[in-house]
Amino acid sequence: MGNIGRTVRMLGRLVAIKYVRTSRNEIMHFGTFTDVQGEFFDTVHFPPSLKNYPFRGDGIYLILGKVVEEFGFPSLEVEKMAKMPFLKNPKA
Repeated sequence: MGNIGRTVRMLGRLVAIKYVRTSRNEIMHFGTFTDVQGEFFDTVHFPPSLKNYPFRGDGIYLILGKVVEEFGFPSLEVEKMAKMPFLKNPKA
């Protein structure tokens, strides 16, 4: 809880996306990711951020955002997001 209000960078593997509409009928998303230790974390993608930094399919994402708390549960309010490239397994 010591990070509430701070801007942080996190790497996460995309687990799920929830699509919703705002009161202005704009699209926004809620995301669920797992971190390097396998712990889940949630993200909030408001329309301005989502337009500039959309989801690009399954994979690992680098996320910059502010840690916020609602109803006693922390989440990351996304400012920027980029999908990381995958290296192919040379043994496969």
